[in-house]
Amino acid sequence: MTIQYNKQFLDDQPHGHLQDGSEKAFERIARAFSFLTMQEQHQLVDRTFLQTDASGRSQIRHDTGHRIVTSSEQEIEQSLLFKHNLKAGWHNSLIAIPHPVYAPNRPKWLCSGQALFRNEWVGSDVTRSIPNLGVNDVVVPCPPEWDAFMKRLFANSKMCPPTADGSIPTDNLHFIDEFTIWLAFSLFSNFRPLYAPILRGAHGTGKGTMESQVIKPFVGGRNHIKVMPHNIKGEHGGQFLIGKSMVVFDEVNDRGQAFGDRLKYLITEPDLAVNPKNLAPFVDTATFSTMIMSNEEVPIGYPEGERRFLVSPFMEHEVDQAETGDWLFDKFVPWLKYEGGHAKLGKYLKWRAATNTLPSVAWKSPWFHETCKTDTNADHETAIMSWLDDQEDKYGYTVAGLSAHFKAGNGVVKTCLDASGYKRGKIKGTHINVYKKKDEVGTLHWKLSKD
Repeated sequence: MTIQYNKQFLDDQPHGHLQDGSEKAFERIARAFSFLTMQEQHQLVDRTFLQTDASGRSQIRHDTGHRIVTSSEQEIEQSLLFKHNLKAGWHNSLIAIPHPVYAPNRPKWLCSGQALFRNEWVGSDVTRSIPNLGVNDVVVPCPPEWDAFMKRLFANSKMCPPTADGSIPTDNLHFIDEFTIWLAFSLFSNFRPLYAPILRGAHGTGKGTMESQVIKPFVGGRNHIKVMPHNIKGEHGGQFLIGKSMVVFDEVNDRGQAFGDRLKYLITEPDLAVNPKNLAPFVDTATFSTMIMSNEEVPIGYPEGERRFLVSPFMEHEVDQAETGDWLFDKFVPWLKYEGGHAKLGKYLKWRAATNTLPSVAWKSPWFHETCKTDTNADHETAIMSWLDDQEDKYGYTVAGLSAHFKAGNGVVKTCLDASGYKRGKIKGTHINVYKKKDEVGTLHWKLSKD
């Protein structure tokens, strides 16, 4: 399926200047090896090519299905062309490329004029099993199993008290929708979102299931990598990310500037500076989407004006860790693997990518202000007052509680409370002093009482 997108707010398509070169590649092999069967010609097109090494020598490169290796004439003859007696030097007629490229969701052979480039991206078997959208697919419904999984992760009753009418808070539903859009464009478009979700939650709430059972099967193992923050800090960190369409940072708990700056560069910049060990540095094209997972409430540090992070609510177990595990591996994962769940979910995400517009920046969720690092009093005041404006008037606050929650000074907190109309008084029916609004109950805010 080919989808056209509004590119106004998107990074340039990786290697977008290259065109589909599939027919040109097959014509070259068919002309040079006309004595081979069509199946043998297709095998040469799909698996074998010539590439010049750093010393200017032409080498045979062969795709084994797991990795690309330097091969010999004898190995290719025995594995692909054993039925034929070939003349010496036959391999010089293989397709020669200046260098390979990595372009997710693009054909294996790309071209610029008469020059051919081999695309090293290989789609997963799961993705190939997903049906294309048909002319009658005006609306593809969200699979109920996926809807249940998302609400269990980001909107269960333990995490967010229901509204007065018993419904799920709109902020949690909004996050689910924004995350689904990010996932759809990351998996089923030719472009990369310029922002990254931060999934925060307790152990065993489902973050790993999202990564290992949903994202990795769709992306494919060759195109996916899970790294720790320290993996990208060194001068050779970029080499891990070459030829990947999804980078997942796991166990993130690093509020340092070095990691934050490197992370922001990886999320938004179109180029990737690579300094491999014992080889010359070079600049590659960034082709990956980025996701961050953490068990910490404040996993990284960033200023209040940051626009690259889609911050999730802090995930908690609906009942306990054992119940969550039973639900995930007795219901959700079997649905994905054995009941056609990947195909159903994949078609739904394809439809979302085809019918939605990818935002230019991340939606600033209410939980963003719980995690942002504020370095000045002005930043603190903006974050605290914006958060207070979003809360119901019935709640009360302590200076110490807000100060600990926002990591702000007591003076800044008092200024914000005064400016927002909060005065010192007792919680109705108690002797507990809080800052509350006039004539309101002043119940201590549930978030601060949890802290």
